Amino acid sequence: MESETVLACDVGGTNLRAALVRADGEVLDKRSRPTPPDDPQALTLMMREVLATGAEVSAAVVGMPGPVDYLKGEVLDLPNLPRWKGHVTAARMSDEVGLPVLLANDADLATLGEHRFGAGKGFRDMVYITSSTGVGAGVILGNRLVHGAWSLAEIGHTIIDRATLETVERLGSGTALRRLSGEEASFVASRAESGDQDAARQFAAVAEDFAIGVFNMVHCFSPEVVVVGGGMSQAGDLLLGPVRKLLSECPRAGFCRRTRVVRAEGGDDVGLKGAAAFLSDSR
Repeated sequence: MESETVLACDVGGTNLRAALVRADGEVLDKRSRPTPPDDPQALTLMMREVLATGAEVSAAVVGMPGPVDYLKGEVLDLPNLPRWKGHVTAARMSDEVGLPVLLANDADLATLGEHRFGAGKGFRDMVYITSSTGVGAGVILGNRLVHGAWSLAEIGHTIIDRATLETVERLGSGTALRRLSGEEASFVASRAESGDQDAARQFAAVAEDFAIGVFNMVHCFSPEVVVVGGGMSQAGDLLLGPVRKLLSECPRAGFCRRTRVVRAEGGDDVGLKGAAAFLSDSR
């Protein structure tokens, strides 16, 4: 229904966000506050605050920063919020707020948001990959989000160095760049763009490892387009350039040379918007 409104929530390691979102992606009554590391009840409290405005809401969709059991409506792991583990279930929140509640992986919701309202609009087959503190991903095939019994496309945890068993997240994230350089990614990118060769080498090292993860995802899912989001994507071609180079020049790229690589356009609210699409698709 075009007029349907969802209570969309995004649980981050730093901030909790909640908003009313219409089926067309319009975000209303958004609010945000720091995430308390030891108080999962803060989420349902915020949800009730939004509902107290009196808006007609059909259901709530909550994006969680960890793998989700979609069949049971439970979060399997919350590495950034360990004290929340076991306290966040769809059934418990539904009882507390008086609405049907659906849980989803946050990267899956961002994927849907980019597909319906951002850089992936108009493509049937898309992979969304985000690199910031960690590395996450989601997959759209035939205009539908795909996942198994649990979250799919956990690219960040895939191994890209056999000798050390290091993962894409360990080597190709904003955290990896901070560990390598001692600075936030935005500062390293700024110095690299200004001609600092050390900064350029540091960013390139991380971007090239990220590119390997993207390369593997493209071969797994054959998307028309890869949409890259997250804080690292703000560096533009510093991050996307190595990805495009590997896909176009690697002798093993094959048909994947056809895949486009673009920067995300959905903005900070992309996951909240994706919640509206998730509810619509679940009907």
